Amino acid sequence: MAKAKNPFGDADERAFKSDIGRYASAPQKLELALEKLSDAKLRWKPNPKQWSIREIVLHLADSEVIAVARMNLVIASGDKPPTLAAYDQDLLAERLRYNAQDELLALSLFKALRKHQTAILKSLPDEAFEKFGLHEERGKLTLAELVAHSANHAEAHLRQIERVKEALKEMER
Repeated sequence: MAKAKNPFGDADERAFKSDIGRYASAPQKLELALEKLSDAKLRWKPNPKQWSIREIVLHLADSEVIAVARMNLVIASGDKPPTLAAYDQDLLAERLRYNAQDELLALSLFKALRKHQTAILKSLPDEAFEKFGLHEERGKLTLAELVAHSANHAEAHLRQIERVKEALKEMER
């Protein structure tokens, strides 16, 4: 039977060090992406089914809380791999009213979590990145894959923020 493709991508264990660097650089990039945006621009949605910039920032903060918990469960696991819970990001955004929250507070949380987790990741021996957990929907995920996913996730949302900003510019013309 063919192996199912991992939706987080295939993490090469030798690449995890560069993934840690990409993971660590996201908060500064996010902070720069938010500079000089008014409340109206932060709340604006390209359409009702897409997120505003504020919602994207709140999503990044909440998903980072979950990602750090998953990584730490894997790091601290013994012989039995931990279960990594799935969640519905759209339901979280709706029920936590992301567009009514403080994006600067969320940015501060994101920055603090990334800084703290980066220090932990850099302190680990290489073999720690081979440890894994069992995601409820995606199956086996190594620590290296979790780090790569978190780096990719922030980069994808940074690109999404730039697309929203471009749509705003087009609208203003």
